[in-house]
Amino acid sequence: MMIGCNRYRLYNSWRVVNVIVNVFGMGMIIYSLWLLKMWIQGVDRLPAPVELPRPWFIHVCLGVGIIVCMSTLSGHMVANCISKSVLGVYIVSIFSLLLIQVGMIVAVLFRINWDGEIMRYIDGRHNKFKGFLLFHIVICRLISILALVAQTNVIVLAAIVWAVGGEPAIHRRISGPFDIRQSFMMDYNSPVLSDRGRLEETLKSYMDGILRNPYCQIIRNQS
Repeated sequence: MMIGCNRYRLYNSWRVVNVIVNVFGMGMIIYSLWLLKMWIQGVDRLPAPVELPRPWFIHVCLGVGIIVCMSTLSGHMVANCISKSVLGVYIVSIFSLLLIQVGMIVAVLFRINWDGEIMRYIDGRHNKFKGFLLFHIVICRLISILALVAQTNVIVLAAIVWAVGGEPAIHRRISGPFDIRQSFMMDYNSPVLSDRGRLEETLKSYMDGILRNPYCQIIRNQS
Protein backbone atom coordinates (compact mmCIF):
# COMPACT_ATOMS: atom_id res chain seq x y z
CA MET A 1 0.00 0.00 0.00
CA MET A 2 2.82 2.40 0.89
CA ILE A 3 4.56 1.69 -2.43
CA GLY A 4 1.36 2.43 -4.31
CA CYS A 5 0.91 5.75 -2.46
CA ASN A 6 4.50 6.76 -3.18
CA ARG A 7 4.05 5.89 -6.85
CA TYR A 8 0.87 7.95 -7.00
CA ARG A 9 2.60 10.93 -5.36
CA LEU A 10 5.47 10.65 -7.80
CA TYR A 11 3.01 10.51 -10.68
CA ASN A 12 1.24 13.66 -9.41
CA SER A 13 4.55 15.45 -8.89
CA TRP A 14 5.46 14.76 -12.51
CA ARG A 15 2.16 16.24 -13.71
CA VAL A 16 2.52 19.33 -11.49
CA VAL A 17 6.04 19.98 -12.76
CA ASN A 18 4.73 19.61 -16.32
CA VAL A 19 2.11 22.28 -15.66
CA ILE A 20 4.65 24.68 -14.14
CA VAL A 21 7.09 24.21 -17.02
CA ASN A 22 4.26 24.68 -19.52
CA VAL A 23 3.36 28.04 -17.95
CA PHE A 24 7.04 29.00 -18.08
CA GLY A 25 7.17 28.09 -21.79
CA MET A 26 4.10 30.22 -22.54
CA GLY A 27 5.76 33.10 -20.70
CA MET A 28 8.84 32.68 -22.91
CA ILE A 29 6.69 32.87 -26.05
CA ILE A 30 4.92 36.04 -24.88
CA TYR A 31 8.21 37.64 -23.84
CA SER A 32 9.87 36.78 -27.17
CA LEU A 33 7.00 38.20 -29.22
CA TRP A 34 7.06 41.40 -27.19
CA LEU A 35 10.84 41.65 -27.56
CA LEU A 36 10.56 41.13 -31.31
CA LYS A 37 8.03 43.95 -31.51
CA MET A 38 10.37 46.28 -29.56
CA TRP A 39 13.24 45.29 -31.88
CA ILE A 40 11.24 46.24 -34.98
CA GLN A 41 10.18 49.56 -33.48
CA GLY A 42 13.74 50.38 -32.41
CA VAL A 43 15.23 49.50 -35.80
CA ASP A 44 12.69 51.76 -37.53
CA ARG A 45 14.05 54.74 -35.55
CA LEU A 46 17.63 54.11 -36.68
CA PRO A 47 19.13 55.82 -39.76
CA ALA A 48 18.24 54.15 -43.07
CA PRO A 49 21.76 52.88 -43.96
CA VAL A 50 22.04 50.93 -40.67
CA GLU A 51 21.35 47.23 -41.19
CA LEU A 52 21.47 45.25 -37.97
CA PRO A 53 21.98 41.49 -38.05
CA ARG A 54 18.87 39.39 -37.70
CA PRO A 55 17.79 39.04 -34.05
CA TRP A 56 18.56 35.35 -33.78
CA PHE A 57 18.74 35.56 -30.00
CA ILE A 58 15.02 36.47 -30.00
CA HIS A 59 14.18 33.68 -32.45
CA VAL A 60 16.06 31.14 -30.33
CA CYS A 61 14.19 32.26 -27.20
CA LEU A 62 10.90 31.96 -29.07
CA GLY A 63 11.81 28.54 -30.44
CA VAL A 64 12.80 27.26 -27.00
CA GLY A 65 9.47 28.47 -25.58
CA ILE A 66 7.54 26.64 -28.31
CA ILE A 67 9.54 23.44 -27.77
CA VAL A 68 8.95 23.65 -24.00
CA CYS A 69 5.17 24.01 -24.48
CA MET A 70 5.00 21.16 -27.00
CA SER A 71 7.07 18.85 -24.81
CA THR A 72 4.98 19.51 -21.71
CA LEU A 73 1.72 19.04 -23.62
CA SER A 74 3.01 15.71 -24.88
CA GLY A 75 3.92 14.92 -21.27
CA HIS A 76 0.29 15.49 -20.24
CA MET A 77 -0.91 13.10 -22.95
CA VAL A 78 1.63 10.47 -21.90
CA ALA A 79 0.55 10.89 -18.27
CA ASN A 80 -3.06 10.10 -19.20
CA CYS A 81 -2.15 6.83 -20.97
CA ILE A 82 0.95 5.88 -19.03
CA SER A 83 2.84 2.71 -19.93
CA LYS A 84 6.51 1.79 -19.88
CA SER A 85 6.83 1.64 -23.66
CA VAL A 86 5.11 4.99 -24.30
CA LEU A 87 7.01 6.57 -21.44
CA GLY A 88 10.31 5.28 -22.82
CA VAL A 89 9.61 6.80 -26.24
CA TYR A 90 8.65 10.07 -24.54
CA ILE A 91 11.89 10.20 -22.54
CA VAL A 92 14.06 9.53 -25.60
CA SER A 93 12.20 12.15 -27.66
CA ILE A 94 12.37 14.87 -25.02
CA PHE A 95 16.03 14.13 -24.34
CA SER A 96 16.78 14.49 -28.07
CA LEU A 97 14.94 17.83 -28.16
CA LEU A 98 16.91 18.91 -25.12
CA LEU A 99 20.20 18.20 -26.88
CA ILE A 100 19.03 20.22 -29.91
CA GLN A 101 18.11 23.10 -27.62
CA VAL A 102 21.52 23.02 -25.97
CA GLY A 103 23.19 23.23 -29.39
CA MET A 104 20.99 26.15 -30.47
CA ILE A 105 21.48 28.09 -27.24
CA VAL A 106 25.25 27.65 -27.20
CA ALA A 107 25.67 28.43 -30.92
CA VAL A 108 23.45 31.51 -31.02
CA LEU A 109 23.33 33.01 -27.54
CA PHE A 110 26.89 32.34 -26.36
CA ARG A 111 29.10 31.79 -29.41
CA ILE A 112 27.97 34.97 -31.19
CA ASN A 113 29.31 38.19 -29.67
CA TRP A 114 26.00 40.04 -29.59
CA ASP A 115 27.41 42.85 -27.46
CA GLY A 116 30.02 43.64 -30.11
CA GLU A 117 27.51 43.35 -32.93
CA ILE A 118 25.07 45.73 -31.27
CA MET A 119 27.75 48.30 -30.42
CA ARG A 120 29.14 48.02 -33.94
CA TYR A 121 25.92 48.92 -35.73
CA ILE A 122 24.31 51.31 -33.23
CA ASP A 123 26.08 54.61 -32.62
CA GLY A 124 26.13 56.75 -29.50
CA ARG A 125 23.02 58.68 -30.52
CA HIS A 126 20.85 55.64 -29.75
CA ASN A 127 22.25 54.61 -26.38
CA LYS A 128 18.78 53.91 -24.99
CA PHE A 129 18.02 51.30 -27.66
CA LYS A 130 21.53 49.88 -27.32
CA GLY A 131 21.20 49.49 -23.56
CA PHE A 132 17.75 47.92 -24.01
CA LEU A 133 19.14 45.27 -26.36
CA LEU A 134 22.21 44.49 -24.26
CA PHE A 135 20.03 44.01 -21.18
CA HIS A 136 17.56 41.69 -22.91
CA ILE A 137 20.32 39.62 -24.51
CA VAL A 138 21.38 38.72 -20.97
CA ILE A 139 17.76 37.98 -20.05
CA CYS A 140 17.36 35.69 -23.07
CA ARG A 141 20.47 33.75 -22.04
CA LEU A 142 19.21 33.44 -18.47
CA ILE A 143 15.69 32.22 -19.26
CA SER A 144 17.00 29.80 -21.89
CA ILE A 145 19.24 28.20 -19.26
CA LEU A 146 16.31 28.08 -16.81
CA ALA A 147 14.22 26.36 -19.48
CA LEU A 148 16.92 23.71 -19.89
CA VAL A 149 17.01 23.14 -16.12
CA ALA A 150 13.21 22.86 -15.94
CA GLN A 151 13.08 20.37 -18.81
CA THR A 152 15.87 18.35 -17.22
CA ASN A 153 13.76 18.06 -14.06
CA VAL A 154 10.81 16.83 -16.14
CA ILE A 155 12.99 14.20 -17.82
CA VAL A 156 14.40 13.05 -14.48
CA LEU A 157 10.91 12.65 -12.99
CA ALA A 158 9.73 10.81 -16.10
CA ALA A 159 12.75 8.49 -15.86
CA ILE A 160 11.97 7.77 -12.20
CA VAL A 161 8.34 6.99 -13.07
CA TRP A 162 9.57 4.70 -15.86
CA ALA A 163 11.98 2.95 -13.47
CA VAL A 164 9.27 2.43 -10.84
CA GLY A 165 6.89 1.10 -13.48
CA GLY A 166 3.20 0.40 -13.32
CA GLU A 167 0.21 2.69 -13.26
CA PRO A 168 -0.71 4.95 -10.35
CA ALA A 169 -2.50 3.28 -7.48
CA ILE A 170 -5.84 4.97 -8.20
CA HIS A 171 -5.76 3.70 -11.81
CA ARG A 172 -5.21 0.14 -10.67
CA ARG A 173 -7.85 0.26 -7.94
CA ILE A 174 -10.61 1.57 -10.22
CA SER A 175 -10.61 -0.60 -13.32
CA GLY A 176 -14.13 0.27 -14.48
CA PRO A 177 -17.21 2.37 -13.70
CA PHE A 178 -18.65 1.80 -10.27
CA ASP A 179 -22.21 0.52 -10.02
CA ILE A 180 -23.85 2.95 -7.62
CA ARG A 181 -27.15 1.07 -7.56
CA GLN A 182 -25.45 -1.97 -6.11
CA SER A 183 -24.11 0.03 -3.15
CA PHE A 184 -27.62 1.30 -2.25
CA MET A 185 -29.21 -2.15 -2.55
CA MET A 186 -26.50 -3.92 -0.58
CA ASP A 187 -27.40 -5.38 2.77
CA TYR A 188 -25.05 -3.76 5.28
CA ASN A 189 -25.95 -6.40 7.90
CA SER A 190 -24.45 -9.18 5.80
CA PRO A 191 -21.30 -10.96 7.06
CA VAL A 192 -19.36 -9.65 4.09
CA LEU A 193 -19.49 -6.11 5.45
CA SER A 194 -19.00 -7.04 9.07
CA ASP A 195 -15.34 -6.32 8.75
CA ARG A 196 -14.70 -2.62 9.31
CA GLY A 197 -11.84 -2.45 6.84
CA ARG A 198 -14.01 -3.95 4.07
CA LEU A 199 -16.74 -1.39 4.80
CA GLU A 200 -14.29 1.51 4.60
CA GLU A 201 -12.95 0.17 1.30
CA THR A 202 -16.49 -0.10 -0.09
CA LEU A 203 -17.34 3.48 0.94
CA LYS A 204 -14.08 4.73 -0.54
CA SER A 205 -14.83 2.97 -3.82
CA TYR A 206 -18.32 4.47 -3.78
CA MET A 207 -16.96 8.01 -3.39
CA ASP A 208 -14.43 7.39 -6.15
CA GLY A 209 -17.27 6.23 -8.38
CA ILE A 210 -19.15 9.48 -7.78
CA LEU A 211 -16.08 11.56 -8.56
CA ARG A 212 -15.32 9.61 -11.73
CA ASN A 213 -18.92 9.67 -12.97
CA PRO A 214 -20.29 13.12 -12.02
CA TYR A 215 -23.16 12.95 -14.46
CA CYS A 216 -24.50 9.50 -13.60
CA GLN A 217 -28.07 9.21 -12.34
CA ILE A 218 -28.53 7.64 -8.91
CA ILE A 219 -31.54 5.29 -8.96
CA ARG A 220 -33.00 4.71 -5.57
CA ASN A 221 -35.22 1.79 -4.66
CA GLN A 222 -38.68 3.16 -3.93
CA SER A 223 -40.39 0.92 -1.46
